[in-house]
Amino acid sequence: MNYFLFIYLFLFSFIAKAQEGYPTPPKSENRLFYIQHNENKNTFVYDAIFAAKGVLDDDNPVDIYRILYDEDGQKKPLNPLQKKLAYGLDIKKIEKNVYQLTLVSYPSQKLTLKLDENKKPIVQTTLNNKLITLNRVFLKQKKGTSGISVKLDYMLFYGKDKHGKSVLEKVVL
Repeated sequence: MNYFLFIYLFLFSFIAKAQEGYPTPPKSENRLFYIQHNENKNTFVYDAIFAAKGVLDDDNPVDIYRILYDEDGQKKPLNPLQKKLAYGLDIKKIEKNVYQLTLVSYPSQKLTLKLDENKKPIVQTTLNNKLITLNRVFLKQKKGTSGISVKLDYMLFYGKDKHGKSVLEKVVL
């Protein structure tokens, strides 16, 4: 039993160290989640867009942009390749204020954008049979892959469970 606990703690500390020193984007009331990866500290941010108070924008409910921390923290839109092949979203309206989202690069992982009981926008997903409210994602890129042929070793999903407890779910690709 102690052996398994030691291995778990060792692996968890290795995963946590993989992101040491990464910046956190400035807080936003409409923040859904953000994505970072191991190749640089630039961050892809996903914020909700409202058409009116308490009503998500039907035509474009998510603002996606990048913060270039490697270039003095400039905020820029995704370039066409990033939008089409990596960090863009496919968005499908389910009902008022509820949308199914999928990352174009990982369409099998379904995300749900909705408003919580306080009318705050959230994104939820199910990973390893656990429903989580997503905060951020970290991508570990395979060595020797880059550009259009990027391959991932794993993805780390950070969020909260239904009880508000912090959770980390790892998806090995």
